[in-house]
Amino acid sequence: MRTLLVRRLESDLLQARVILALLLVLSAPTAFAGPVIRAVEIDSPPTIDGVLDELCWTRCDKIADFKESNYGRGATEPTEVMLCRDKEHLYVAFICRDSQPARIRAAQTQTNSDISSDDYAAVLLDPENSHLGHYSFEVNAIGTQFQSLPDGAPANITWRGDWKAAAGITDSGWQAEMAIPFAALRYPIGQRTFGIHFRRYIPRLDECGTWPFVGAVMDQTRFAELTDLELPVQTTRPVFMPYTLTSTEPGRSFTDVGLDYKHELPNRHTALATYNPDFTDVQDAVASISYSYTEQYLPEHRPFFQEGANLFPDSMAFYSRRIGQIDWGVKTFGKSGPHTIALVDAVKSGSENHFAGSYAYDPTPDLAFSLWAAASTLSPAASSTPGTSMCVSPGFVRRWRADSGTTYLTCRRYSALNFGSLPDGSALRLSLEKEAAPRSFDYAISYGRTNSDYYVRDGYAPLTGVRGFFLGLGYHDRPAAGRLNYWRTDLNITRYWSEDDSLHHGSVSLSADWDTPSEWGFGGSLVAGSWLGQSDSTIAARVSWLERHLYGRGSLVCYLGKRAGRDYAEVDVSQSYRLARRVTISLSRQWTRLGAPGSPEVASQLTLLGNYELAPDRVLGVWLVGRGSSRNMCLTYRQTVRTGSDIYLIYGYPNTLTTEQRLALKMVMPIAW
Repeated sequence: MRTLLVRRLESDLLQARVILALLLVLSAPTAFAGPVIRAVEIDSPPTIDGVLDELCWTRCDKIADFKESNYGRGATEPTEVMLCRDKEHLYVAFICRDSQPARIRAAQTQTNSDISSDDYAAVLLDPENSHLGHYSFEVNAIGTQFQSLPDGAPANITWRGDWKAAAGITDSGWQAEMAIPFAALRYPIGQRTFGIHFRRYIPRLDECGTWPFVGAVMDQTRFAELTDLELPVQTTRPVFMPYTLTSTEPGRSFTDVGLDYKHELPNRHTALATYNPDFTDVQDAVASISYSYTEQYLPEHRPFFQEGANLFPDSMAFYSRRIGQIDWGVKTFGKSGPHTIALVDAVKSGSENHFAGSYAYDPTPDLAFSLWAAASTLSPAASSTPGTSMCVSPGFVRRWRADSGTTYLTCRRYSALNFGSLPDGSALRLSLEKEAAPRSFDYAISYGRTNSDYYVRDGYAPLTGVRGFFLGLGYHDRPAAGRLNYWRTDLNITRYWSEDDSLHHGSVSLSADWDTPSEWGFGGSLVAGSWLGQSDSTIAARVSWLERHLYGRGSLVCYLGKRAGRDYAEVDVSQSYRLARRVTISLSRQWTRLGAPGSPEVASQLTLLGNYELAPDRVLGVWLVGRGSSRNMCLTYRQTVRTGSDIYLIYGYPNTLTTEQRLALKMVMPIAW
């Protein structure tokens, strides 16, 4: 087995070296030509209250001339930005003028929740000036903050790094202030230049104003350069986040404790550890009941696995949802120059060990090579198929940026390396895709092969023993005026064959979508195909309303046709409401019928999420999921504060099939040194 492992690794590395040589020859360095700006250095910081009356703002030049993001035309409403800094913070001010201030939208009040349907302003920072990733700091017109990090992170403010913002609506529009601590960013020693970009979104116009203009498909090489920074030397930033959980239910009461630890290392790497994490009370994704021939893919919501997730192997090699409750885990990830390393190990003592690692090398911003590895070991007590299951996966991504869009060439091979009675096998993915600007064709051409004996215990490969291709061609536009705000049409062709060369499945689909300035959306699709010789053809229609309203938007989607050669019908309805100033609900209903009218298989699912906001950081919630005759209800009180303990009072469990008579109190106490 070791000889086979060595031979496969040597073969994969040889192929990777050949591809590396070819791509380095074909890769030309990208010319970066963004504008250069500076932030005024100040001694007295502004008060972050959304009122731009401090002396420091009068010393700042105003950045204006925002362009709408699709075609680079002048933005409908003027926006101005000002920058200043001291030794610890970057300060940003937005003046968002609006000819109709009464129509400014700002419905979201909870920090780090969706503000994409509100009027908001954002600053995007690339502290490494690498043109590969960025931080996003956003604030809506009433001061609700949203932050996204290059590698993802849980929602706790102390854990993510705190920053401040405030905003207010005025007679001429709205304005905002931000204070972003340099300590919340990762950058190399001696760094003096950040990439920077500003955005302002107006939902009633569905218009995003940008400075500088970076293309309809955002091209980070066009970010402005914020230069002549005098940045503090980054120090280690350890954060402890212990929790206590007291739970009582019929026949059982207990108290549990656990600890999460995070350390921002000075070499721009992050180290994490968790002991006895509480995965039970993390609200999970609700699986759809739509008919599926294979296992459904579901997103990961657990904080330990979320952090840095996009640096780790993809789901073919490492699908973290395969891992259940663990006793402890460790993780580290980070980037040093062109080298990126990510490692994670999750352990259930005495029975399970799950490992994943990734190394990536970026010789240019548009070329990346990576080598992934994943392994899981189960004891005989934990599984009927004990032993070690591994995957090794070399691959690369090449990117070309242009005014018409961004094109990606991706190649990756997966080699399963299993011990004991588990099968080996391999898989290959090759794709060429273009993400196009409006009035340009986008396309996707991909080839995939997965051997029938490909097995990775912690991987997600729902279909094996097939090879085939996918072809997709699309075109869309965002007219500046008229009855349509957006329209798109797509043609897709799929053909996959079994290992005996018989057709496994194939389809041809045609779809179209239209959105109007009045926020109505319409769509339809026609699919003609087969799966293992049986008809798999459907027609679908969609209508949606108030698409850019956080509360009030909804949709209705209907499907009719054949699945697995049997009559099939599906109806999906969703709606969000604001019942009162502090009371909101989101409701979705799904119904399916498979088979002849006389003896069909009928399934239904209802999901309801309701919130009563006592204050922006204190919320009462109800979570209800009904599937068939089963009902699960979970009631929560959630306090997530800027400083101090987060408190959760929970009735029931969020992810069980039926309601459990359980009451729990959980306290999370972040401690930053």
